[in-house]
Amino acid sequence: MDEHSISNYLNNMSDWSGDDTDDDADFSLVNDEDDSIPNTDEVASITIQNNNQNLEPVWNDVDDAFQPRVLFNQTNETVGINPDIIDCLSKGTPFDFYSLFLDDEIIQLLVEETNRYAAELLKSVVSPHSRLKQWENVTPTEMKKFLGIIMWMGLCPKPSIASYWKTNNIIYISNIPKFMKRKRFELLLRTFHCSNNALCPSGDRLFKVNKLLDLLLSKFKMARAPKQSMCIDESMIPFTGRLSFKQYIQNKTHKYGIKLFKLCIDNFYTVGIKIYAGKEATVGQRVSTKVVMEMAEDYLDLGRTMFTDNWYSSYDLASELLNRSTNLVGTLRSNRKNNPKEVVNKKFKKGEVIAKQCNKGITVLKWKDKREVLMISTKHSDAQSTIINKRGKEVIKPQVIIDYNKGKGLVDATDLRNSYHNPLRKTVKWYKKVVFELLLNTSVLNALSLYEEIRQEKMDITVFREMLVISLLKSDEMTLFGNIQTAKYHELEKVKSRGRCFACYKEMMLQGGRDHAQKITRQVTTKCNVCIKFFCMPCFFNEHNAVKK
Repeated sequence: MDEHSISNYLNNMSDWSGDDTDDDADFSLVNDEDDSIPNTDEVASITIQNNNQNLEPVWNDVDDAFQPRVLFNQTNETVGINPDIIDCLSKGTPFDFYSLFLDDEIIQLLVEETNRYAAELLKSVVSPHSRLKQWENVTPTEMKKFLGIIMWMGLCPKPSIASYWKTNNIIYISNIPKFMKRKRFELLLRTFHCSNNALCPSGDRLFKVNKLLDLLLSKFKMARAPKQSMCIDESMIPFTGRLSFKQYIQNKTHKYGIKLFKLCIDNFYTVGIKIYAGKEATVGQRVSTKVVMEMAEDYLDLGRTMFTDNWYSSYDLASELLNRSTNLVGTLRSNRKNNPKEVVNKKFKKGEVIAKQCNKGITVLKWKDKREVLMISTKHSDAQSTIINKRGKEVIKPQVIIDYNKGKGLVDATDLRNSYHNPLRKTVKWYKKVVFELLLNTSVLNALSLYEEIRQEKMDITVFREMLVISLLKSDEMTLFGNIQTAKYHELEKVKSRGRCFACYKEMMLQGGRDHAQKITRQVTTKCNVCIKFFCMPCFFNEHNAVKK
């Protein structure tokens, strides 16, 4: 593999990522302009009608005395963080939490399969001068070091792989050569594997990542179970190589990529991941409904609430979840089957509300603010509440919309924090991109989520990653990594520049989305000396253990 090919692995946000055929046939591109499964909702959901159609619901006025039929955790089961983890890691380091997921089992899998794949390559026709001839089996310690270097590169991006090993250029000076030689890094990057190719069954598109994914998901679920709220949505891994299940989404920053369905819970923690590998139809069930029911299977029957956007939400999904003692709250498309026409077709002025309810306790509500919003819920009536926005004005909104904005923010907050110092770069093989996403992004965020709740202290995602890099490289020489701030107390400092308060912005994003947050979050001139983020004074002392200057 030449230098240009290797550089492709770690060159972020590019327009081309090489040939990813992996000796497979060339496949056509799937166009997905609606940020969902390809084509419009009616086509993409692949509704295969059953001969025995359900009777249409009868919609009536909302019962003023309505109470949700499904209540949370009536059996008092243990939810939230695993108590054993709380006891063991009450004084744990960031790496202790990360090791819950990147443990010996995962490292051993990567070591075995990487060595196996390298041996397979050596059996093939190899040039006498090929770097593969210099191959030595990787060890668990070296594998951790390799992953630590990739995470480090995400914190300090450079134009190419070679830039990290330049010694005669002060612009690209780096300490990475002190931990691994360039040729060795390139060999590991080329042979990195997590599956045995010889065991791949015909037609299994995700075989190369399934074993690792299953192991990680079992560890995610072991560490934490959802409390009352869950949220399901899509996330995109940027990728532009050839791949049969690659998605194209016109209105996304990364228009080409691999789509993940994520099930997120409290404090940006992910408990479920499903890689979209093509259309899957079930007789009598929409694809969107199938995705929700499969991903939430382990968490049904306990009175939890599922928050979804309008691609998933439907009367049929609400009915299925109610049958499994689970509530649904979500936005709704006006052309969904079984929608009450009186609600959908109603035209009214700003601030007005109309709602209908069926005998199952499913409510469909429409409210007009700047635009019309159609909602479906199995736990709300048409009740409204008064909230105070950041400008100090009283705003009246339906309670279902207030709760939805909070619940739907679980995925939005995960994606927002995941975007900081993203170590994913251009890669020739799609499965390596997925593996780096799972190990160096999702696992890191889950570890940080547990750390903040168990240790009861906030930590910036950048500082958290820096500490993981140090541990993975097994170095106590802090100066090698620049000025890593590890002050015990955070302090608020006055600066000349201005920026939006981080905590206010996050709260506003949960209430009304990114556009809403950008419009009304006020700008301040005070910044945390450790987090390097802007905070207004009230939010700063709410977010930190700080010393007032």
